[in-house]
Amino acid sequence: GDGYVPPRSIERLVERTQESTVTVWCDSADGKGGQGTGWAIELETTQSKNYPTTLITNHHVIDECIGKDGTVTIALPYEDPTAAVIVKWDEENDLAVLATKKKLPVLALSDNSPWPGYWVMALGSADGYEGSVSFGNVMNGTDTEVLITVPVSHGNSGGPLVDNEGNVVGTNTWHRK
Repeated sequence: GDGYVPPRSIERLVERTQESTVTVWCDSADGKGGQGTGWAIELETTQSKNYPTTLITNHHVIDECIGKDGTVTIALPYEDPTAAVIVKWDEENDLAVLATKKKLPVLALSDNSPWPGYWVMALGSADGYEGSVSFGNVMNGTDTEVLITVPVSHGNSGGPLVDNEGNVVGTNTWHRK
C-alpha cells in the first residue's frame, strides 16, 4: 500500500517479473530489424486460440517486420527463441501487441497511477543484455507519460515498468517523439 518504499523482497519481485518478460527480436528481410523487450499481459486477441500468450512491446521494436518478410521471435533470458506473431499495433502511441505459443505468467496492471517519488523497477534487455534490471523512482508524469530516474536504454524498449508489488505502471520507451 505504500508506493514510496522498495518491495519486501527485491529478489522475489525480480524473479517473478522476469518469468513474464521476454526479449523481442524483429529480423527483417532487409536487415533493418531490431531488438527490444516485451511483457505478458492477460488480453484476449484474435490469435488467442493458436497463440495463448499475449505480449506488449513498443511499435518501434517490431515496425520493420510489419507487412514484410520479417520474423518476430521472443525468448526468456538465455533460453532458445520461439516464434511470435504481430497481432496489432499503434504507431502513434508506440505500442504493439504480439502473441506466442510459449506459456508465460501474466503481469497485472497497477490500479494506481504513479506519483512523484513512487518506487519503480524496469526490466528488459538493456543494450542486448537479457534480463537486465534497474531501479529508481517516478520524477513526475501525466496521464500518458511517466518521467523516471530508472536507467533504461534502447533494448529496454517495450519492457515493463513495475511498482513495488510487481504491477505494471507503464511500458518503457527509451526515446521520445
